[in-house]
Amino acid sequence: MSLVDELAARAHSVATEPVPPGIRATVRAHLTDTVGALVAGRTTLGGSMAGLAHTLSSEHGAARRTAFLAGAYAHAWEAGDIHRGSVLCPGCVVLPATLAVLGNASADEHERAYLAGHEVALAAAAAIGGERLIRRGWWPTALLAPLGAAAAAAVLLDRPQTVTASAIALAAQHAGGSIAGATDRADGKYLLAGFAAERAITAFLAADSGWTGPLDILDDPRSPLRRERPGLPAPYLLPETSLKPHAGAKHLQGAIDAVLALRPPGGRPRGEVRRLTCRLPAQLAGIVDRPPPFSSPLSALGSAQFVLAVSARRGHCTPWDFDDEALHDDAVLELARVVRVEPAGDLTAAYPAKWGARVELTTASGTVVADRLDARGDPGNPLGHDEIVAKFGTLAEREFGSAPARAIAESLLRPGTAAGALREHVLPLLGGTFVRPPENAAAGARTGGSS
Repeated sequence: MSLVDELAARAHSVATEPVPPGIRATVRAHLTDTVGALVAGRTTLGGSMAGLAHTLSSEHGAARRTAFLAGAYAHAWEAGDIHRGSVLCPGCVVLPATLAVLGNASADEHERAYLAGHEVALAAAAAIGGERLIRRGWWPTALLAPLGAAAAAAVLLDRPQTVTASAIALAAQHAGGSIAGATDRADGKYLLAGFAAERAITAFLAADSGWTGPLDILDDPRSPLRRERPGLPAPYLLPETSLKPHAGAKHLQGAIDAVLALRPPGGRPRGEVRRLTCRLPAQLAGIVDRPPPFSSPLSALGSAQFVLAVSARRGHCTPWDFDDEALHDDAVLELARVVRVEPAGDLTAAYPAKWGARVELTTASGTVVADRLDARGDPGNPLGHDEIVAKFGTLAEREFGSAPARAIAESLLRPGTAAGALREHVLPLLGGTFVRPPENAAAGARTGGSS
């Protein structure tokens, strides 16, 4: 039984079994004490809490809902951006935050805020060490991207730097999000980016109401997000961030490219491939070595066996290739069983600057090899305009239709039209946006200090 199960069982046991009278008396004492603390808090902070409570009302809840939904959707299939050095996916948290407060912002204003959010998140990750966090079971994106997202919201609404600083500090103070645990029978990982984006907007709304965050939180030796490296890298960091041409973990993007390069037109007959060896940096190989069976789309997203098999069989790896039919496709499973994942010394040495891959495919005719030190979409091998439009079409055509999806992509890529496209096509999918009036920026400002 897992600890979570044990804890749940303990809760139900306590709630249903007889409790000794002495324990009940202690419970009442603690209850009384806590209610007293609540009443005292209401008496001393009631006025200043009113401003924050207003931001949590149904009117302003639209912003948090928009951010949450957009975040959950944006990272559902791991098809967005990632910075390899810090293992950070900023876009799936920064974009939702800007959508939540988009209002009537111009395309230029949104573009600058979006960039500012990325630069803050990536600079924080460089100073704190995103790779350090992920080794300890935390998802760096959930912890650090909200800092950039909160900053982006503040910049987009033209708030003073003091508000932006408090929004960043509050987002850091309430950070969280672990990738520990198995995903075979759990789907909570879908919510991570949604919660992160919602937390970013909540931090901004609180700062915008006059609440102040601990500005030293990233320097305090006690902080789990404490600075590990002096200084900040020079801007701009966004160009160092990779785009993914395929759905699935970044660890496997180069390997997918290699498999597709070795795939003949029309694919290979079933059973022709005797062995498919995927060589990766040692730091990545163990993470994605997940042979069948595949019990959920989440378990398949990070499996080299599934991702490479489905790519070899179907000629692509999209969100539509992780449905139940694909997870139980006999031809895909047959090929997945002959996929082997092994570390390679040269690729290990190049990591984390490069997330390379080498694929060796063996048939009765012999072995062919394809190397990819930079996957398509990496800074050393960026996606072109047409590739970005084609990827957007693949991702959005089921919602909008093929031609409209490509037209929307062109609008998003064209200078001066992105904000209009977001308002017309994206926000209706999420339920709304919110702009806090400038005159209310200091509403509900706190009085007094905090420890």
